[in-house]
Amino acid sequence: MIDRLGVTRWVTLSLFLLACGAGLVACNGGSDNPHLSGIVRSGYGNGLAGYNVSLYANFVDRADGWQLVAVGSTDLNGNFDFSYVLPTERSVLVVLAERGPAMLASAIGYGSNVPANIVVNEATTVATGNAFAQFVRGRRIAGNAVGMINAVRMAGNLAHPGTGDAGAVVSRSPNGVETSTLATFNSLANAVAACVASDAACQSLFNAARPPGGVTPDNVLQAVANIVKYPSYPGYPNDQLDPVFELSSANPVYRPALANRPTSWLLFLKITGGFYSAQDSGNLMNGPGNFAIDADGYVYFDTNYIPRPIGEFACASNRAVKLTPWGENAANSPFFNGGLSGQGFGVQFDPSGRLWIANFGFQDPPCEFLPQKATKNSVSLFTRDGTALSPPQGFTQGNISWPQGISSDRQGNISIANCGNDTVTMFRNGDPAQAVSIPLGPAPPANDPQIKPFGTVIDLQGNLWVTGNRSNAMYVLSPAGTLIATLPSTHNGKTVITKPIGNTVDSQGNVWVANSDWLDSPCPTRNVLGSATQPSVTMYRASDRTPHPNSPFNGGGITLPWGVAVDGDDTVWVLNFGVTPPGPHNDPTMVTGVSRLCGADTTRCPPGLSTGEPISPSTGYRSNALQRMTAGAVDPSGNLWVTNNWKIDADPFQNPGGNAVVILVGAAAPIRTPVIGPPEAFR
Repeated sequence: MIDRLGVTRWVTLSLFLLACGAGLVACNGGSDNPHLSGIVRSGYGNGLAGYNVSLYANFVDRADGWQLVAVGSTDLNGNFDFSYVLPTERSVLVVLAERGPAMLASAIGYGSNVPANIVVNEATTVATGNAFAQFVRGRRIAGNAVGMINAVRMAGNLAHPGTGDAGAVVSRSPNGVETSTLATFNSLANAVAACVASDAACQSLFNAARPPGGVTPDNVLQAVANIVKYPSYPGYPNDQLDPVFELSSANPVYRPALANRPTSWLLFLKITGGFYSAQDSGNLMNGPGNFAIDADGYVYFDTNYIPRPIGEFACASNRAVKLTPWGENAANSPFFNGGLSGQGFGVQFDPSGRLWIANFGFQDPPCEFLPQKATKNSVSLFTRDGTALSPPQGFTQGNISWPQGISSDRQGNISIANCGNDTVTMFRNGDPAQAVSIPLGPAPPANDPQIKPFGTVIDLQGNLWVTGNRSNAMYVLSPAGTLIATLPSTHNGKTVITKPIGNTVDSQGNVWVANSDWLDSPCPTRNVLGSATQPSVTMYRASDRTPHPNSPFNGGGITLPWGVAVDGDDTVWVLNFGVTPPGPHNDPTMVTGVSRLCGADTTRCPPGLSTGEPISPSTGYRSNALQRMTAGAVDPSGNLWVTNNWKIDADPFQNPGGNAVVILVGAAAPIRTPVIGPPEAFR
């Protein structure tokens, strides 16, 4: 029988030696060239002898950028050493170490920012496979430049390329032993360690990582990437029905590890702005509400409340936050001024790169009796570096009242959903001086809106779709601001809309709506809330604005959907606020899940699934890193960012906000950012 992998490596090595002789790549020596030395090892033990070590560069400015740069092999102690030449600085460097079917990998850096000494082990392999999951194509890693470059730093959050140890972000608070993420990471590394120890275990890993209806991978890096993209197995919670968990238990080199199988193998990185989890006045955030991501992958979000300790009331937030694409607090963050006041669900970039934020005035009730009340009823405007372009009280033109969702179209018109007076404010051309107020129905009684406009999104024709949270209806406005359709709660005798909140649009122009079946937004008054009995998601077809025949959809662990997001495959991600009603009676250890549904393009779904059917299990993708979520957004690397808006056991009257956002590493197909209207895949 022909060893296909062995032949492939022989051909690759032969071609490399020819290139070496021609002076195209480095073979050895070369004192003027960058130098790389390191060790290939399993876990924290001795080095692994006889591994072929290859250094690859992905030149992110080229379509055919994956190139072999240097080769070597490990000695009896697992060490290797070589020089290399880089034709360009704009390259992501990846090391692959192979012997038989076993493979270890590490994304070691970008351009000249590379450690001189590295460790390649199972931890670096899992880190690389997760951070680059959406870019692994067989034995190659290739993708959009923004996403690839940012993924290098995300991989470093998981494993340090210089030491092979778990990265600081995954191993320390608010992650570490405080959530299951480190244990999940270590269990994945243990599954790879089983492959290093046994060729038969490699085949078991490859079989476990075969995508539904797809081809069995023939290398470890592709196997890890597949597990990220298809992270769940049937039969939960039976341990024996999860092949990855069974492999991870065979050779538990890395600890702490999972004692039982997870609902998914996704890694949930909790980000608070530092190595802390406790809530106090020095926190970076309190009650993150919604996201906007810029062209470079930097993540911006609004916040409901000023940071405060648990048990104290929290007043309206006066800040917005900007994080790097790998989750560090960015320069000049948080942003202040410009009228920020208890922001809610509205944050959006316009085509010129300006950031708009809606000021709802969120705060705990006792704050109403303080001299400094929330100003609310305005929108703020910032540059990407946090410079306020709006006045100290924000922009108030156009009868803004308890604003929630905010959207920009591709011409720069800004539309704001006014939950407090049943209107939409439009700033034509992004100019508050050209503000117009557009009623969605009859003028409501004072402080008693009957529609409660909430979520906003722009479709392919530039029309604005608005959710009516109290009216249980959808409203469609033309680009000129004319109300062209009111879509009721029922269609053909079936209820399709119940207490809707967030909405989004896919690349085909279909609009997806989160039916909370629970929320009556406090803008300012609200009805007594019970429990959500029929939470769901509805899709309106772009062709005729009618609901998909199978709408509403309610599988995949949907509990109380607040936000919805679409990725580059048009897969639908549902962000759940969790069990209802909130309150201190809830068990704070209760876990919440993210739901994932097959989108309108069923060719991008596992075989046999129809639009709206669940990809996630009936539990959802759960993690104790998650709390009550309101929104999610996909970045150019394929990470899904979600808000921990409220705590599980939130007391609505005493600082209910969560103090973190969570990154689902590599989980979603990348999209080009910022998203203005329908999303665009960013391969």
